[in-house]
This record gives sequence, C-alpha cells and structure tokens, in this order.
Amino acid sequence: MKNRKKLQAKIKKYKNMSKREKWHQIYSNLWVTPIIYAGLSLLLFVVTVWADLKMEFGNMIPSVLSAGFQLTSTILSTLTTGLLSLTSFTFYGMLTALTTFAVQFSPRILKNFMMTKVTQRTLGIFNGSFLYVLLCLLFLNGETASQYSLIPVTATLLTVLSLAAFAVFINHIVTWLQVSNMTGDMKRESVDIIENSLLSELEPYRVEDAKMINGQLPESEGHQIAIDQSGYLQTVDFVPLIEAACKDDLIIRLEYKVGNFVFGSTPLLTYWKKKETTTINEFNYKNMFHIGKSQTEIQDIEYSINKFVEIAIRALGNDDPKTASSTIYEIGDLLIHISQKAKFTPYLTDKDYNLRLILQNLDFDDYLYIGFASIRHYARENVVITVEFLKVLDAIAQGVSKRDHQAVWDFATYTASGFKYEYMHHLDNRKFYSALFNIAKTTGYEENYKNLTKKISKHSEVSFKE
Repeated sequence: MKNRKKLQAKIKKYKNMSKREKWHQIYSNLWVTPIIYAGLSLLLFVVTVWADLKMEFGNMIPSVLSAGFQLTSTILSTLTTGLLSLTSFTFYGMLTALTTFAVQFSPRILKNFMMTKVTQRTLGIFNGSFLYVLLCLLFLNGETASQYSLIPVTATLLTVLSLAAFAVFINHIVTWLQVSNMTGDMKRESVDIIENSLLSELEPYRVEDAKMINGQLPESEGHQIAIDQSGYLQTVDFVPLIEAACKDDLIIRLEYKVGNFVFGSTPLLTYWKKKETTTINEFNYKNMFHIGKSQTEIQDIEYSINKFVEIAIRALGNDDPKTASSTIYEIGDLLIHISQKAKFTPYLTDKDYNLRLILQNLDFDDYLYIGFASIRHYARENVVITVEFLKVLDAIAQGVSKRDHQAVWDFATYTASGFKYEYMHHLDNRKFYSALFNIAKTTGYEENYKNLTKKISKHSEVSFKE
C-alpha cells in the first residue's frame, strides 16, 4: 500500500511538471537518449531483415554493392569492433577534457555539457549504430547470406553517419569549451529559468504593489506542515499550490525558497484557514514540494548565477583576467534581465486579488549580492578587474529600472569601501574614481559620491584629486 502511494505520488508529480521540468527530468539522465536510439536501431534491424528476406529488396541494389557471406561477415565484424573503439575513445577523451576544465572553472558545468543535444545525440548514434551492427552479425548465417544486400549497405551507411557525428562532436567540444560560448550557453539557460519560473509561473499571480493586499496579511499563528526528509528544495508546483489554496480558501506562507536546504522535521509551510471547519489534506500539499539530494536549475536562478560566480573566481585565481571580465559581463546582463522582468513582491493572489501565497522572496539587491559579492571579495586587490566591475555596475544602472538604482549605488559603495587602495597607482586611481563617478551620475547619487570619496581619502594613503 505504501509503495502504491509513492508510485501515485511520482505519477502526479510528473503530471504537474511544466514542459521544461519534464525535459530536464528526462534528459538529465544520460541513458535516456541512447535507449531511444537503441530502440530505433532495433526497429531498423527488423525492417532491413524483413526487406531482405521477405520483400527481396536486395535485388534492386546494383550488383557492385552486393556482398557475399564472407565479405558481409568481415564487414560487420570489422564495423562492430571499430564502432565500439570509436565510442570508447570519444567519450574517454571527452571526460578527460571536461574533468580538467571542471577543475579549472566549475564542476557544475559538466551537467550542462552532458545535457546539450549534440552530446546526447552523438552518444545515441554511436550506441544505436553499434547495436545494429552487432545484431546483424549475430543474425548472419551462411544459409541466408546470399539474400542479404540491404544489411551490409545499411551497416556501412550507419558507420559513415557515426564518423560524421564524431567530427561534429569534436567540433562541438572545441566550440563549447571556449569560455565565451560556455557562459553564453549558461546565460541562455538562466534566461529560460527566468522566463519560466519568474514570468510564466509566478508573475501572473504576483501583485505589483503590496498595498493591494492591505489587511489580508495574517497576524495570528498559523498551522504548520513539516517535511519528512532533508535535502534541497528543487522545485515547487506553484500553480497547483495556488489552485489548492483557492479551493481550501487558505493563505500559505513558504518557509523556504527553491534552492534552500530543507532540514527534516522542520516546518515547510505555514497556512491560515479562513474557515476553521475546513478540512485540509496536508499530504497533498507536501507532494507539491520536491526534495532532492542536490540543487537543480529548473526554478533556481540563484544556483545558475552561482555557476558564473565560480567561473569568475577561479579565473581570478588562475590569473585569467579576460575570463573573469567576460563572466562579469554575463552576470551583469543577466541581472538587467531580472530587473526588467521581475516585480520582486512576495505576494501571490488569485484572480479576485485574494492573498493566497507568501514567498521567501529575493529583491534586486539580493541578486546583486549573489552575483557580485564573492567576486568583489576576491578582486579587492586587483584594480583592473575592480574597474571593469564598476563599469559593469554602471551598465547595469543604465539598463535596470529606476526602482533598483539605489541597490546599484549601495553595492558600488560597498565595493569601493572594501577595496585595498594601497595597491593603486595614480593612473589606476583616475580610472577607479571615474568609473565610480559614472555610477553616481547614472543613479543620481552625485552628492553621495562626494561624501564617499572624502570618507575613503581619510582612511587611505592615496591622494584623491576630483
């Protein structure tokens, strides 16, 4: 009975997933695509055998392409060995390169690479071709060998396809492992998360102004639902959760946000009933929260940003300023996208503007801190990177909503105050303060800029010339 409930819960979980979540769930496993291609190769094997033995399509093939038993056997045995060696060599070399790359930048990029369509399809073509040739070799016998004409031709064509896939795959590795292409691919994935998690799921229910739910915030202690297991909160079925809250006439407050580590037996959510007589099925609400052993980027934009942060920090440690700068640019572009799209209010309502869900929400200054705080710390002695960093902050200030200008200026102040000025030359000094002044001018904090520079000059040995 217990196993049956678990199976029903898994089926319900899969049905409630968005199209992106289903794709991620399926293709995050590297064996799914090879199984699909293996099935296709099995179907192709059945079709070619049927065509040769029953329909005698082999008679339509020119005699120059026909092969006897001995030649067919030699071809198939050679191709079987060759395809297995090609598959082993390709993925051994790929994993060696990726392992080295992961150590240099971030181990979390391995999953991104393995989930690309070229990687998945290449592995599928290799395995499917090998399985087809192996089945043909096992099925081959001297009595019916004279009737086989399509099988050796098809096996040869599949080998040619595998060689073409090998060339495409090697080009894909070389191209993807270029930092600009890798970070660009990661940024596109992050934008997809924003579009799906922030916009498609949450924004239709999010209020633009907190004043719209005045008087609806509960003041009493609510009922809590505790989680049974510990782990990372990977995804939440927000739309079904809101629909269930409307049905039961509840106000729900989440105690964790997606990406947090949830400790067992701690409250997962708190709810308030408008009618005390309402009966709540707490098990159904638990099933809308999916706990796993690791973080995923399906709904967690913070996790995606942290991938960029790791790359930038390791680039700084490896004395690679160009990689660090380009990664900072990508983070800045992503933060602009977040500012333009998100409303940053934690309140979700139904169509009648009744409060239904209160989130553990992040504001724009939180995203700034997530994206840049660690980089600022490790670059506090590197004036070149810090100047580039301030230029990115100025670009962010120009691209974001005016609502977020104070957050940008506060972070610029935080960066300037924490920089070690004893490492600055007078040329660095000019570049540094020029970039800082541009941020102040863009955000409208010129007066604060003067106060900041006076404060800095008192605590450093660097003379400041305005």
